[in-house]
Amino acid sequence: MGAPLLLAGLSLHLTLPPPDPAPAAGVDWQVDFETTLLRAADERRVVFVAVNMDGERANDRMAEETYRDKTITGLAEHTLNLVASVGEHAKAERTCPRFGDLTCPDHRRVDIDVRERVLEPDDEGFVIAPQHVFLDPDGKVILSVPYEISAAELEWCFFTSLKSVDPEFAHRLSPGARAPRRLIMGAVAGAGAGQAPPTREEVLELIAEVKKGNLRGGERMAALRRILLADEPEAIDFIGDELRRGPPLGRGAGRRGGGGGARAAGERRDTRGPLLHAIGVRSPASYWEIVLEPATGSDQLLRAEAVVALEQLAAPESARGIGAALKREEVAEIEKNLLRALGSAGAADKKARQTLLSRAKKEKDPILRANAIVALGYLARHADVDERLRELLASDDPDERVAAACAVALTRERGWLEVLDALEQGEEDEEEKPGKAFEDACTGARAVLEGGDLAPIEGSLTRVCRDEIARERLFGGEEQRRRRDD
Repeated sequence: MGAPLLLAGLSLHLTLPPPDPAPAAGVDWQVDFETTLLRAADERRVVFVAVNMDGERANDRMAEETYRDKTITGLAEHTLNLVASVGEHAKAERTCPRFGDLTCPDHRRVDIDVRERVLEPDDEGFVIAPQHVFLDPDGKVILSVPYEISAAELEWCFFTSLKSVDPEFAHRLSPGARAPRRLIMGAVAGAGAGQAPPTREEVLELIAEVKKGNLRGGERMAALRRILLADEPEAIDFIGDELRRGPPLGRGAGRRGGGGGARAAGERRDTRGPLLHAIGVRSPASYWEIVLEPATGSDQLLRAEAVVALEQLAAPESARGIGAALKREEVAEIEKNLLRALGSAGAADKKARQTLLSRAKKEKDPILRANAIVALGYLARHADVDERLRELLASDDPDERVAAACAVALTRERGWLEVLDALEQGEEDEEEKPGKAFEDACTGARAVLEGGDLAPIEGSLTRVCRDEIARERLFGGEEQRRRRDD
């Protein structure tokens, strides 16, 4: 009788689930801002600064996943790393469970120093979080990225920053690594870059207020714009329901700008178009699902805003739906933007790359072809894409050349500067000079590739792609334009 009991016990033991693995080691954070800068200057090291906050999903993902990504932690061994967070996660003398080998007083002191020395707080002292800044050994900003970025984008930032200080730095970029959409070269996001996302508690309170009907007109729209900043399931569901509501009754329903007469007292304003536009500019990528629905709906004005929003959200999960919509699309004004959205969302997707390469070569409609060419600039680096862009930069078609110049700017890969310089030198030896449109596009592309934002190519890209809807997430809004002019 003993043997069966022993075997039964052994069987039970063998079928128990294994213990949960220990969390992956994260970035090795330094404990003091000033000491880190002194060490960086002495050792000629890059400084990586991560700004984080509690109670918000994007910040939580960065702390719990991205800073523990194997590629990121490997690259962070070559930099000196600081995390700035005002949160308290353990008693003062204990190791911080959120950030590892430092205490909460350590990252709180760093937060104070970073706000004073690196970031640009608003009038109330608030800063954008998450936010990532890379400093050179002398403490000058190499690049920064406000809001959440993926591990692949952060990898590109590490590589680019390290390479700028040490041209011999060797690292093979992952297939999906590419420049972040919100990349800022040589500076940090200013106070006018937008509100920080609300905490979960704030979101739930705002949703409750809107549902009670206590807010009207501008106040209600302001609340909706605040809610759509949040990467919370309740926020996404609530904004999704708002987008599914039909247009208001009365004259002018569904028209751009609400034209057709004044609304009757108490009549609800159609907020769907402005909301879709705001999502594209300000929301986390997780909003793609509620945007894909109107992108494939029946209202052409809403479809146009939704597709541009998908381009700016650049959510890889949306690439499949965008590709399916592209195959069915019959309206050229929508189709051209779907091509761009496919490149943005499908940056590392093989099918998206094949589709765009084919359309850039074989598409007969010149506007659709130009948009497919520009979309190539969104794709992760690939030999076939590089080869095609080189060919297009030397094309006989002026619009193809302009589109290709905009595409190489979107890549943010400095290696294209040599190609542009060689192309310019070759044309100086010829009798015929390139057209002004191409010259302007190349000038803008150089400015971007030399470390600027994307604003210098906005005019060229807008003209060659025949864009009617602004893409503030890419090129900046009115506040950013005023700052550049100043």
